[in-house]
Amino acid sequence: MSVEEKVFWAKLKHDSCKNIPNLLTMGNLMLGMLAIIYTLDGRTQTAISLIFIAMLLDGLDGKLAVRLKAGSELGKQLDSLADLVSFGVAPAVLLYSILLQHFAAAGLFVALLFPMAGAYRLARFNMGPKKDNIFLGLPITIAGGALASLGFYTSIISGWPAFLLTLLLAIFMISRIPYPSLKGRQQEISFPTFMLFYGMIIVFIILLLIWQEAIFYLLFFYVATGPLFSFYKLIGRFLRKQRRFAESPWINRGM
Repeated sequence: MSVEEKVFWAKLKHDSCKNIPNLLTMGNLMLGMLAIIYTLDGRTQTAISLIFIAMLLDGLDGKLAVRLKAGSELGKQLDSLADLVSFGVAPAVLLYSILLQHFAAAGLFVALLFPMAGAYRLARFNMGPKKDNIFLGLPITIAGGALASLGFYTSIISGWPAFLLTLLLAIFMISRIPYPSLKGRQQEISFPTFMLFYGMIIVFIILLLIWQEAIFYLLFFYVATGPLFSFYKLIGRFLRKQRRFAESPWINRGM
């Protein structure tokens, strides 16, 4: 094999690996579109499953992009657009068709507000400084999955609880509430961390196949971690302030 042929095959291999994350992102977008179509067709349980599978692809494309050193600005923007469809528009259409339409104009407003909040959240994330260990605001992937999972409990979570939960998820997305990052450091991913992530993916797939309702509890547990952690930090700051006040000399207390 000549030098030119080796260079050609090496470049072809590099370009193919570089496009794998983008293909997964396009798969994410395709599943989001299919979820909307199945929702309009009345096959809501299938639509919920498609949104969950899109969550898997959304997790994989980022990890593969870092692992293969194939990250690009194109991939970043494409990922945001796919997320807006799969976890913003699709869950909103799904829940509107199941529950929110009973609230007439108010339900339509909340259904529209959810993807708009998701779009703002994605734009702020793309433009803002990145932190390795936290997200500011609820990630749209989790918010969309949590909203879709409400479809499992339409007999229990209906009426105003569904309305308020949709509104709350939208508010959490545009808030500055810190959430733990599930992505870790983006500069480099060690092989054990990469395999651990795939182990989590396998667990998620098993739950998707045999006990989908468990995903509801996992997602809403994560949703609750942000406010709980913020409340914990607020209490900690208050106690530290009280301790410093108690330890300060009387003259410094204005007495």
